[in-house]
Amino acid sequence: MRGLWKVQYAHPEGDDGQWMYLIPHRQARTEKAARAEAAAGHRANTARLIRPQWARGMEVQGVVFRPGVFSQERALAWIALQRGGAITERGWLLPAERGERSRDEWWRSEVAEDREELRGRVQGFGVTVPDAVGWPRNRSAAWAVEPHTDRFGRIWWDKVRAEVHKSGMSWLWQTPYGVAWIDQG
Repeated sequence: MRGLWKVQYAHPEGDDGQWMYLIPHRQARTEKAARAEAAAGHRANTARLIRPQWARGMEVQGVVFRPGVFSQERALAWIALQRGGAITERGWLLPAERGERSRDEWWRSEVAEDREELRGRVQGFGVTVPDAVGWPRNRSAAWAVEPHTDRFGRIWWDKVRAEVHKSGMSWLWQTPYGVAWIDQG
C-alpha cells in the first residue's frame, strides 16, 4: 500500500473504533487535499447513519502518507527545493508560473547549500510522525506526545505535529519520500 494517504478519524470521548480513509496519491497530491477528500468522504458516510451525531464528533487522529520511495536524501532535496521556490503545495512550478525567477547556477548552489544545512539539522526521519520523532524509543519527544495521549492510551498524532510546529524549535516536513523532523534552532 504505497503512494496512499491514510487519514484516521477517532472520537475523542470514546474508544468505539476508528474510521480510516485511504486516498491514492494521484487523487490527492498534498496533505491538505487528502484531508479535504477524507472530510468529504466522512461527511457522506455519516449522513447515511441512523444516529450520525456520534460520528460527526470524530476528529482527525493522524494523517500518514505511505511513500512509494522512502529516502531521506530525496526528502531533504524536496524540502530545499520547496524552500527555494521550485515546488509549491500543488507541485512543481510551470515555467510561466516562475516569472522572473530563473534556475541558474546561483540558484542551484543556493538550493544545494540549503540541502547541506538541512542534513546537519535532521532530528529524525521516518514514514510516519511516530517514526520521525522516534516514539517510543526517544523519550525526549515526551514533551510533545504525553499531553496528546487520551485516557484510552491513543496518541493524537495530528495534535503532536501541531505542538511541534507551534513550539517553533523544530518542524515536521511531510514529503513524497517520508517525514523529516528538522531542528529550526
